[in-house]
Amino acid sequence: MSPVRAAVLGRPIAHSLSPALHRAAFSALGLGDGEYTRAELGSEDLADFLDAHPEHTGFSLTMPLKERLVDLARERGWRIEETAEATGVANTYVATTPPTVANTDVDGIVRALTPALAESDSAPWLTSDSASRATILGAGATARSALLACHRLGITEVDLLVRNPSRAQSAAELADRLGFALSIGQLSTIRPSAIVVSTLPAEAAPALSWDAGSGAALDVAYAADSAFLASAAAHGYVPVPGTAMLVEQAVAQFALFLTAATGTEPTDAQLETVAAAMHSAVLDRAS
Repeated sequence: MSPVRAAVLGRPIAHSLSPALHRAAFSALGLGDGEYTRAELGSEDLADFLDAHPEHTGFSLTMPLKERLVDLARERGWRIEETAEATGVANTYVATTPPTVANTDVDGIVRALTPALAESDSAPWLTSDSASRATILGAGATARSALLACHRLGITEVDLLVRNPSRAQSAAELADRLGFALSIGQLSTIRPSAIVVSTLPAEAAPALSWDAGSGAALDVAYAADSAFLASAAAHGYVPVPGTAMLVEQAVAQFALFLTAATGTEPTDAQLETVAAAMHSAVLDRAS
């Protein structure tokens, strides 16, 4: 059994909560020899960095590396999990043989939204007129993860709201492959939806007009105060903070690292312990 050696990579990286989350998981499971650090690098540096660190169990990746990791995996014949293949982005590199890349953001979104969907007034939420619709703000890498997550949650219709429709091609192509009925519009009005996801940076979220709804709304930005979520709650939606997605994607990522290091998948009880520890770490940082 080898200790987990991992790090988060990206640019900028100083703000990342990933070290606090994964170190909390090590502590909760009594894995005192686990190591999780950070390194700042751009997409042009990724291949050389991975080649120079073969001793690591794996890496978490944030912007601007997520698309480059999938391209590199295709170039080198690595294993690409379905989440990364479908979305064209990956946030996880695991040093298996051959290496594996995955997009745990998809699991993170699904797991973050599921309790809120059960709580929403539309339960059973797939029976109302708007229950098959999701509204996604933005069309970048995280929006593609949100599209796949919504597909897994039973959504069949998507409103994609963007500033510049010409930049929505990749998201539109994924929506087509997933069989969504897709509408692309400006960042103006949110129609009643079972799911609303903002993938915009906190400072870029515009003022929006909301039709009343009763689904769940997720802001992937994890700023302390989200005007988007406050507005969602005022219009009948169950708000889901970005920290919920952050923790859930990290739990899925941690499971991949631990399996690679030990050769054994963590139990459900262990993952529950990890999730609780990571949530506490987020609260500690916020206090």
